[in-house]
Amino acid sequence: FGTGDFVGYSIAYEASKNVIKNPSFALNKLLAGAELIFENGVKNPVIQNPSIENFVSTTFHHVSSTILWAKASYYPFNKIVSGFNIQIGPTIGHSFRSSEERASRIVDPTGQSSRSSTLVFNNGFTYGYRISTGIEFNITKKVLAGFRLDFSNNNEAEINTLIGLKAGLKM
Repeated sequence: FGTGDFVGYSIAYEASKNVIKNPSFALNKLLAGAELIFENGVKNPVIQNPSIENFVSTTFHHVSSTILWAKASYYPFNKIVSGFNIQIGPTIGHSFRSSEERASRIVDPTGQSSRSSTLVFNNGFTYGYRISTGIEFNITKKVLAGFRLDFSNNNEAEINTLIGLKAGLKM
């Protein structure tokens, strides 16, 4: 989510179709399609009575994005590891970003401290690319599960990685 140091969640919906009409050993499954991704991540600092270490080490940052990823998905080892895949393609979307521009530590007469923050907002359209790899296991003919590792980069110089679980329905 742009800084590489906080967690969030992502939910995606994919539609794709196998474009290989005559499968061979080397080229059995190549999907073309798109994925609509909703991502959200936030890093919150300690607000009430932050220690000096808490105050210096953690700042506020939030990203919420909706991304459309046009992609090709290649399954290179169909007979050996059938669910292993590599995916690549361009992305376009919109992000809401807010972060802490500066902060001050305020101490009241009783000795209690609090964090006062000035936020900056950078909302707008993004474009870039995403590369993913993962493995899927067919639970039934229509249900799959697995995991994936994504790497993405966009025009806001946000380089992101995502490690996640995958569950899906085949239509």
